Amino acid sequence: MPRIRGTVFILPFVPLFSWLTARYIARHREQLLPASQPISARDQEDLSGFFSSSLLAETRIVCASVPNPKFYRLVKMLGIEGVLEMSSIGAITLVDLVAYPDPMHRKTLFHELVHAVQYQVLGLRRFADLYVRGFLNHGGYDGIPLERQAYELEERFSRKPKKIFSVEEDVVQRLHSGLL
Repeated sequence: MPRIRGTVFILPFVPLFSWLTARYIARHREQLLPASQPISARDQEDLSGFFSSSLLAETRIVCASVPNPKFYRLVKMLGIEGVLEMSSIGAITLVDLVAYPDPMHRKTLFHELVHAVQYQVLGLRRFADLYVRGFLNHGGYDGIPLERQAYELEERFSRKPKKIFSVEEDVVQRLHSGLL
């Protein structure tokens, strides 16, 4: 859970952090995209039904690490603790590009594709805003509704990989229910 000194003081910074997060995502996507490749035909086939064929065809993957955002210094100066170190992540989705530093398991790819659907439904700016607000309002990374959804659907997929469900329908339903 993040510890925040002066929570009321932080509220005016939320739009700035959301904008900086969206900018970070867009910049790193642009940098990594030239080295990316399509999702393998086998993974596309195995994940069809859960995701649209267009999402699977358009999403790219790249073996790469991303650095911590430069604005983390400001975050720490404001007393916000518990931010995720990029060196500790298994993968990150940058709109329609999944970057992973180490070999990626299929369940991790599934998780990241849930985020790709969230970006598709929400757009980059709304995704970034919900991510930042989720972090601040719900106790850190583990409480972010966008992450909770991705982990819940990843677990559902892991338990029964042959039982097809629509990730997009789940994202849209949670959005309309105010759960994201």
